[in-house]
Amino acid sequence: MDHPEHAKQAFPADLLERVAHTIADVEESTGAEIRISIRDLRDAGEADLSLKDLAEKEFATLGMHHHGERLGILLLVLYHERKFYVYGDEGVHSKVHPETWEDVASTLKWHFARGDYEGGLREALKKMEHHLKGKLPKRKAGSERLSDEVVVR
Repeated sequence: MDHPEHAKQAFPADLLERVAHTIADVEESTGAEIRISIRDLRDAGEADLSLKDLAEKEFATLGMHHHGERLGILLLVLYHERKFYVYGDEGVHSKVHPETWEDVASTLKWHFARGDYEGGLREALKKMEHHLKGKLPKRKAGSERLSDEVVVR
């Protein structure tokens, strides 16, 4: 299957908007704070970082580590490398089975291999919802929220 050359082609604005709505829905039903970061390439100086280290760096770059209840989840996609990583902050990670992230990743892998980028992201979010529902505290009214916008760079 041919894949678009750049992430911005594979993930057009209308697709990202639909995914952002799915993020908002999943956050509302689970209490998690979810961000998706899609990158064409690693930045200079990141070549030697493991996927986990790169995800931790991106997590901090997006300010997700400042969320008080530590309920952040980052889905990092390295488009040209055909790799992705699901990183759950300690407040989330401690509440789910270790295979949760593997289940989310296998969903992404299956869809992305077929060029179904929107389906992959949305199904991955629904898998997160399935695994997290009822396990995290409900969001307090008026609590600070992170953007649902998908970052593409």
